[in-house]
Amino acid sequence: MIRAMRTVALFSIAIAAALGASPASATGGFLCRTASGPQIEIAIGFGHVPGTPIVSRRLRVEGREVPAIVPQWWLNDREMNLQMTTPDALESLLVMRTARKGRHYDGQVTWRGETRWIRCKES
Repeated sequence: MIRAMRTVALFSIAIAAALGASPASATGGFLCRTASGPQIEIAIGFGHVPGTPIVSRRLRVEGREVPAIVPQWWLNDREMNLQMTTPDALESLLVMRTARKGRHYDGQVTWRGETRWIRCKES
């Protein structure tokens, strides 16, 4: 009887340890750059969890950091699109639309009414 109770206790501990273990929280991201001026650089970091939340973002134009948030974005195996706005979300700063081309995403970014080609690579 004691031996059976010990076996059940050890089995319960093993199950609890297995259920309590969780995968490491990993992040991924993209670095996007225009080929011609103005030089626009967008860095996006996201979590590998349900909903794929954006965990970091950076917008630089001509080497100057521009405060921005990303209220809307879309990423799948075929395309990545996003909109960046001012921190109060009252003004749209840019819209980017890209499609997967091999290992990266190519497309266009519209900044202050001008559209330019942009390429995004995993970072």
